[in-house]
Amino acid sequence: MTRTLDRFISEKDVLEVTSFSRSTLWRQIKRGRFPASVVISAGRVGWRQSAVQAWQNDPDNWQTSITEAA
Repeated sequence: MTRTLDRFISEKDVLEVTSFSRSTLWRQIKRGRFPASVVISAGRVGWRQSAVQAWQNDPDNWQTSITEAA
């Protein structure tokens, strides 16, 4: 069985695909209305591409999944 690896994308990429400002992005994350970032290494965060795509599919009804919140 072939397994597809998820890719991490940068804040710059997230801002580009969502058209959010940086402030709006972090406000939406704080409110639980956008996927949270993942710590990749010291001082470096990214977003799972699959989580951002799931949000893009239905932003009004998107909810943090149990596995993502853990």
